[in-house]
Formats: sequence, C-alpha cells, structure tokens
Amino acid sequence: MSSLNSILLRRRTMGGVRAYSAALLTLAAALIHLAVAPEHLREYLPFGVFFLAVGCAQIVLAVELFARPTRGLATAMLAFSVGLVAMWFVSRTIGLPVGPSAGMPEQIGLSDVICNLLEIIASVLLVSLIVWPARCSLRQMWLIGVGSAPSGLVAVAMTFVATSAALNGMPEAVNVAPAAPGQPFTSVADLVEAPGSEPVKHFTLTAAVTQIDGRQAWAFNGSVPGPELRVTQGDRIQVTLLNQLPESTTIHWHGVQLPNAEDGVAGVTQDAVPPGGEYTYEFVAREAGTFWYHSHQRTGEQLPLGLFGPLVVVPANDAATQQRDYTLTLHGSSGQVWVNGVANNLHLDARPGETVRLRMINAVDPGMDGGPESPVLVGAPFQVVALDGRDLNAPDLLAPTRIPLGMGQRADLVFTMPASGSVRLIDTEVLGETSPVQNVLFATQKPALPSVTIGEGDLPEVGLSSTPLFDPLNYGKPAADAVAMTAPDLSVPLVLSKQPGIRDGRVELVHMINGEAAPGVPPITVSEGEIVRLHVVNTTGEYHPMHLHGHVFSLVAIDGRPVQGSPIRQDSVLVGPNQTVDIAFVANNPGVWMLHCHVLLHADMGMTMSVNYAGYATPYEMGTRSGNMPE
Repeated sequence: MSSLNSILLRRRTMGGVRAYSAALLTLAAALIHLAVAPEHLREYLPFGVFFLAVGCAQIVLAVELFARPTRGLATAMLAFSVGLVAMWFVSRTIGLPVGPSAGMPEQIGLSDVICNLLEIIASVLLVSLIVWPARCSLRQMWLIGVGSAPSGLVAVAMTFVATSAALNGMPEAVNVAPAAPGQPFTSVADLVEAPGSEPVKHFTLTAAVTQIDGRQAWAFNGSVPGPELRVTQGDRIQVTLLNQLPESTTIHWHGVQLPNAEDGVAGVTQDAVPPGGEYTYEFVAREAGTFWYHSHQRTGEQLPLGLFGPLVVVPANDAATQQRDYTLTLHGSSGQVWVNGVANNLHLDARPGETVRLRMINAVDPGMDGGPESPVLVGAPFQVVALDGRDLNAPDLLAPTRIPLGMGQRADLVFTMPASGSVRLIDTEVLGETSPVQNVLFATQKPALPSVTIGEGDLPEVGLSSTPLFDPLNYGKPAADAVAMTAPDLSVPLVLSKQPGIRDGRVELVHMINGEAAPGVPPITVSEGEIVRLHVVNTTGEYHPMHLHGHVFSLVAIDGRPVQGSPIRQDSVLVGPNQTVDIAFVANNPGVWMLHCHVLLHADMGMTMSVNYAGYATPYEMGTRSGNMPE
C-alpha cells in the first residue's frame, strides 16, 4: 500500500511540476509581450493594443494555472499559445494583411525568438497536462516548487535577455545633429556644389540584382566591382543613381572632399533612395588621386554583395609619366578574395622598360578580426607613391615589402618593368591578435589568395615568409606639414573598445568609442578653421581602419613615434591591435560627417560617430521610422 501511495505521490508531484513550469513559461512570455508593447504602440496603435491585451491575458491564465491546473484550462491555453506562434510565423514569412508593412514579412528579432521558444516549450507541457491532468495538494507544494525551480530559472534568464533586447532595440528615430531650438543653423541639405563652368563628366550607375559566375550579386551596371569612373582633376562629376534593388540604397564617395549634401550617407546627408527611385550626385573633383564609391545604406550587407567600384582622378597637369595605369580593387571576404572580379591570377599587359602604376583599393570585408590585406610586389623595385590617393614626398625604392591596407585604404605603387620576366603582385593577409595565425602567405606556385601578373615571361621567385612590413613613419623625405606641426585648437581622445552586450535588439560583441556605441556616441563638435587632433587608443586585439568622411588628416605619430619621413595625409588610418595613433585635420568642410571604423562588422556593432560643425544641422534621421540605416 505504501508503495502505491508513493507512486501516486510521485505522479501528482510531476503533474504539479508540469503545471507550474508551464505557468512560469507563460508568465515569462507575458512579460516579453508587455515589454515590446510600447514600441508597437508608437509604430501601429492596433498592434500595440494587441500586445498589451495578450500580455495581460497570459498573466491571468498563468495565475489560473497555478491555482487550478485543469484539463480545460490547459486546452484553452494551448490553443492560445499555438495561435500566437502561428501568427508570428505568418508575420515573419509572408506578412500580415494589416499593419504598417501590410503584406511584407517583418524582421525577426531576438525578443521574438525567445518569446516563441517559451511558448512552444509551454505548449508541450500543456499537451502533457491535457493527456495526464495534474492533481496537487498542499503536502506536495514544496516538492513541486523544487521540481519547478529549473523552469523558473530558465524563464527568468530568458525574460531578462528578451526584455533587455526589446528595451535596447533598433532606435525608431535618431538625428545625429538636430537643430537647437531658437538658434540659427544651416541645413546640410543646402551644402551642395555651387554652379560652375567646369567640364562635366556624367555617369549613370544602375544598382540591381544580377548573376555573376553563378552567384547572385548586387551590382552597379551589372559588374563587381562597378565600372571605373575615371575623370580629370577639375572636372564636374555628375552621377545618377538608378535604384532597381528590392531595398533602398545610396552612394558614398570614399575619400573625396566634397560638399556635405553629396556624401551619400543615409540618415545623415540624405534619405536613402527607394526601390525604383533615382538620385543625382554632383561635385567637382578638386583633388587628384585614387578613391572609390560604395553604398552607405545597410553598408555591412550591401557592400559585400557588390555595391562598390573605383573612382580615379588623374592630375590636370598629368605628364603621363606612367605608360601603364591600372586600378586593382581587392574585394570579397577573408575566406575568398578577388582582384577586379578574378579569383586566381589576373594578367595585365606591360612591356620591358615601361613604367607601371598600380592603384590598389582594399574593399575586402575582413570579418571580426579586421586584419588588413597586405599585398607584396615582386620582380622589380618599386615606390609607394601615394597613400589614400595623396602623394608621398620623394618616395624610396623598395625591395619586396608587404603594404598593409585596412578596409577602405588605398596605395599606389610605381615600378619599371624589367628587361625580361614578369612582375607579380601577391596578396597576403595580416591578422590581429584574436587569430592564431599572424601572416597568411603562400608559395608562388599555388596561391591561396589572388595575385596579379604584369607582363610576360618567367615568374619571379621570392621567399615571402621573411618579407618585411612597410614602415610609413620612416619612408620618403621629410617636408613641412603645417597640420601635423601646429598646436591643435581641439584635442579629442578616441578610445576603441568592445564588450559583450545587447544592442539593436540582439546579443552581440558591442564595439564602442569612448565607452559608448552608436548611436549613443557623443559627436565631436568643431568650429570652421580649427585644427583638431585625435588621440586614438585601441584597447582591442583587432584592427580598426578609422575613416573620416569629407576630410584629410595628417598622421602625427604611432605609439608615440612621430613621422620621420614623408608627410602622410589620409582619410582612413589603420589602428593596429593595442596601438595608439595620433592624427590631425583642419575643420575646413562644414557639415555633419561620419567618423567610423571601416570594418563593416565593427561599424554595425557600434563603432561609429560623427563630427558636427557648430551651427549646422541635418533634417534627416536614421532608424526604423525613416528606414535610413547607414551601417
């Protein structure tokens, strides 16, 4: 008899555990529904009311299940939960027939996933209660409490994560430079190129989905990279963007000093161009050099799909000292790199004695490590004549040397073809401290990364394992650099860091500037004419190529070591793992300008901010309301 009583007690206890666990999980789902209700109330009132009603109903049902876990109640709760999960599935696959995006699938958020997981687990427990109803007594309460403790802990943990994600979701609307009430201001929308008589070069770039070598790509004019735009210094450039993509996009002119309204940053200098829309950019190419263009709307998604291309501005007084002038765009990811769309070996023509210029652009998405591409030229001595499109003073001849290029950076190499044999550019990678491999190099016979062969004849053989890294601090001859040498009017520290956290409704490795992640990083406010010095401190084991829009800065020092050779003027500076870099720029281009890490993952995870000129404001906003998502 005692044995039978023991079995009955155990069964009743397990029934109570199932009932209490289902109630706890349902209560957790209710709290998540209430946490997301305010966002839905702002977005679409009926949805907000619906989430409030669902949350309140689930609280009542959970309390009832605690008090009297009957088969009828379990059946009603099961139907309710299954209905909610089914509605969520439809809204994320084909879309609901009502709402702000009727008929369109909604994005899947972390809160959604956790809430539905809780409801699915609760539904399984509710099915068991329907089949084997629970019968509880006061004698069993402490046993049921102990048995339900794991479910309670899971419910608490998942509720905390989900509600944190909901409360730290993608901002509905953020203005990085709002107008101050009662204060006069100039809108960045008015900062356009003034009319002039310069020669006009007009281009049309059509952004569309295409197939390249059996792979789907998003491309400008059907090619990846997009077409090279080659103009002469002093030309007036007009580029019409035709958007045939399924989502909005923009074009940013990386490294070009232009009026703020032409910078192409969604939510800062313009609204993103919607599907079927068009937009014309216009600016004067005042500075010669190697530049590039790319989308600045959902950059981390659109750029790797193929929305980028080269922009070359040749000097107005170019004496054509280079008989061969080639642009090489490295692109893809750290897993597969192409050069100008070629995966293995690209061949370029050149004859013995000819002078060759290679304009290298790093558009490779490096992943979390941020490690730069590091091409090596073998077969002829060469000069690094320009970095980020700006000439270096009296560049030295170099033997094979790796030239580190962070994403977004450029380097121009010049060499003379030897009397016999070919010259080869071999791509390598430099990885950060987070990777176990520091240098990925390959034999000349079987490259693992792409290479470029220039000319005909035997390939040069050079051992790459001991090839030194380029030292920008001691290259070329010194010359006056007023920006680097003048005491700054404003000094600003930029501390780069990272830590696990919840941002934009998801768990991620949050990347921060001065302890804050975008859009919460306070801007740097400058006045026109000031010399601004930035002291960049990288506390991470990653590489961060920091890019400032619309300006050129002078490199002052790396790890406290000043520039001893040619002045170095760039728009993107590579800050290595645990490194400090000092740069300076003149605030000579009014507006609101982005300053961010050009590793796409890092920028998307928060490592971005703005430089705002006093007295200037933007009418544009980023966030879910506008659909402008610059990173």
